[in-house]
Amino acid sequence: MTKLYEDLVGMANTDGGWLFLGMEDDGTPTGVHNQHKNLQFMESSIQDNTMPSLFVHTHMEDWDGCPVLAIEIPISRQLMMTSEGKYLRRRLKRDGTPETVALKPYEILQRLSYIQALDPSAQVIEDIPASVALSPLERERLRNMIRIYHGDASLLELPDNELDNALGFVRERNKESFPTIAGLLMIGHEQYIRQYVPSHEVLFQVLEDLSVQVNPPAMHTSLLQTFEKVNLLFQSRIVEQELQIGLFRVPIPNYEKDAFREGFVNALVHRDYFRVGAVQVQLQKNVLSISSPGGFLEGIFPDNILTVAPTPRNVLLAEAVKRIGLAERTGRGIDKIYTAMLRSGHAIPDYSASTNASVVLRLNSTELDENYIRMIVSEESRLQKVMPLDALIVLSVLKSERRTSISRLSAAIQKTLSDARSVVEWLIELGMVEGIGNGSARRYMLSAKVYSITNNKAGYTRQRGWDTIQERELIVTHLNQYNKITRDDIVELCRCTPNHASWLLRQLVKDKVIQLYGAGRGAFYKKTLTN
Repeated sequence: MTKLYEDLVGMANTDGGWLFLGMEDDGTPTGVHNQHKNLQFMESSIQDNTMPSLFVHTHMEDWDGCPVLAIEIPISRQLMMTSEGKYLRRRLKRDGTPETVALKPYEILQRLSYIQALDPSAQVIEDIPASVALSPLERERLRNMIRIYHGDASLLELPDNELDNALGFVRERNKESFPTIAGLLMIGHEQYIRQYVPSHEVLFQVLEDLSVQVNPPAMHTSLLQTFEKVNLLFQSRIVEQELQIGLFRVPIPNYEKDAFREGFVNALVHRDYFRVGAVQVQLQKNVLSISSPGGFLEGIFPDNILTVAPTPRNVLLAEAVKRIGLAERTGRGIDKIYTAMLRSGHAIPDYSASTNASVVLRLNSTELDENYIRMIVSEESRLQKVMPLDALIVLSVLKSERRTSISRLSAAIQKTLSDARSVVEWLIELGMVEGIGNGSARRYMLSAKVYSITNNKAGYTRQRGWDTIQERELIVTHLNQYNKITRDDIVELCRCTPNHASWLLRQLVKDKVIQLYGAGRGAFYKKTLTN
């Protein structure tokens, strides 16, 4: 039973899951031992031999005539251990089989951070006083950045010691101030950052195919100084084109500055400082990539990143950065990244390369579509507000995919089907989108007005006409197979309205593809006989 308790604790400290007693590793059922068939006894025994008590759900299953005990293990919101004091986790070996291993000290901290039971940035370093570890020069840099980025102006009125306290950079122990991890990272001397937060490292590279164009030494300086260095390196690679829109000249950069700033600050603030590895910024010809060690926190995935509640890994650090003005104060920096990219006609930001070990943001710099950008800016000018993010995503998807379903648009904006329909209907009212077909077969595309504005009238005709071509081919195929067809058949076949079915039939009769036989409810159609 000891092995069972250890496996259950290891799974609870990882991703939870199911464990089956009475089944071999290869999936062959052999039957559970009689002493394990008492479900109440098993659940009580597991609770008595884990700390804090692990509550599991059990039931018996029949596998090819063999009784198997199924145990469902939830993800623990606390750090679990066995009654013998073992902290364990589950992992896969190289051959793909699972094993339970002891949690190392740094992995315990990582786990506590992952389940948001610990704020790593609030940990106090009691080996060195704040007066030694924190730099007056970096503190002055902080004050200057508050002015530049319009941060919390009330901080500028505070003397140094009160400023440090207000931002959580120091904590008092026995009437002496010591730095927190957040304080050291933000305004600490580099030598102490290297000593006490050795995982902090930032790399910046510019690549031209496989050739490295820019590759400065790894940075271990304070986050504020590192941000300034990397921002200067990034700004030097920006190329802007100006568009004349009405009376105004609008600069359009190859990479959006706001999107980069939010993405890079997020990487610095939300990385896992218990995990060895560098924050990396890599610029290629058409792609800007920002990666940071440590995967998304529990419950956050690329497909819900727009809608999930903001959950910072390093809470104290994140709050300090917001008050300084470097990050979005509402905690919705992701929205700012998406909006900045999409308003300039770039592709949707991509987090799909992220793993359990790192978060990767890819910003694609597409070829400038002047007419599309003019359309967005002109519409915003008419509405006298910035286009909502959901609408920008819908327009971007339709621009790249030409036509798509409401379910695809719902997935793109990461909201319900009803929310997606509301966005699409609003765009239809604006004259920017139109629907094709009916029911489950209904698809959406950019409107004739948009295609006209973007000088692609032929593209509209191709997209709009494609449905009719497909419907005609379906009808002819049906006639080849079954010899005759009715209007009701076409409604079901093409998933369209009766009026549209009647219109299709009239067109096919006019083109002498089919002939009408009978009248009223008994009417049907056959292929036109040819000599």
